[in-house]
Amino acid sequence: MYIRIVKMRALFIAVCFIFSVLSASSLFAQSSARIVVQKIEQKELDRLMKSSESRSLVVAMASWCGPCRDELPLLVRMNNKYKDKGLKIIGISVDVDGTEAMQKIADRMKVNFPIYWAGEEAAEKYGIYAIPMLYLIRNGKVIDKIPGQQSEASLEKKIGKLLK
Repeated sequence: MYIRIVKMRALFIAVCFIFSVLSASSLFAQSSARIVVQKIEQKELDRLMKSSESRSLVVAMASWCGPCRDELPLLVRMNNKYKDKGLKIIGISVDVDGTEAMQKIADRMKVNFPIYWAGEEAAEKYGIYAIPMLYLIRNGKVIDKIPGQQSEASLEKKIGKLLK
């Protein structure tokens, strides 16, 4: 009877150990992929918008904007498809509530590109009169400014031109 109890305890401990290892590894995998919405200073945002390092799609958005939330899965797919072809997607939140508002949306939607919070100042400086608003940037210059939610076909066409 004593040997049977020892064997059962050993089995229980082994199962608990395996479960804890598997749980920890999945937590680490999820946390490394999580995008954290960070505040960006105006100078850094200017640098991002004028960067000549890559071809960029910058999207102005807000957590309360239905079309912005609707467009996020498409942007995630576009990032998966084009990031290895030179496209850099960057989100700019213009929420008044700081980083927390967009963080909830980014987590829920599993956003896979960086999002920065710039607040209302960015809206004024960059002429954001509608959201979502997409900026296509090549060689440090805005080559297209597109207000409103885009269809997949329209976005594919615009990205194709940007990457040429």
